[in-house]
Amino acid sequence: MNLGNILHKCRLNNLVMSKPQKIQTSFIGKQAEDLSQLIREQIKPIYDSLGIIVPVKSCSIIHYLKKHNELSVTDLAKHLKQSHQLVKQKLPKLQNLGLIESKSDVNDKRRTTYHLTEKGIEQAILLNENSLTNVYQHLSDEIGANLHQVLENAIDGLKQKDLLTRFNASH
Repeated sequence: MNLGNILHKCRLNNLVMSKPQKIQTSFIGKQAEDLSQLIREQIKPIYDSLGIIVPVKSCSIIHYLKKHNELSVTDLAKHLKQSHQLVKQKLPKLQNLGLIESKSDVNDKRRTTYHLTEKGIEQAILLNENSLTNVYQHLSDEIGANLHQVLENAIDGLKQKDLLTRFNASH
């Protein structure tokens, strides 16, 4: 599916609303998952062509380790606003790819910290040099909505008032 088809589908499904409308479907969660999957699928050939081996869903870990040098799972989860468990699940693959290493904290043997290897640093540099920020900005311009802001607003809105509360209020 090319970008034109995606944009057409977005317009057909009223993903961008210029004024409040009643949403015709309750499948927003599925659409969010579909968007996430589509982005992962479309980034893969870009990364392959650039020699980037970092899994798409783990790029943020590489970025934060590059910025902060060494972090624990708890610190990474806090910075990424992800669960401890989710972050911890991603780390073995990054270790197997030779991108990160772990070491036990000398002051607290229960605490493990992670840092980039040379290969990880090289991959972080490639990610930074080949940012998709402009691509997402062009997509936002084409669909007439700041995609990042719309997603952030939806996440923030659900954190402030969960779906159960919203459901109960609507019935």
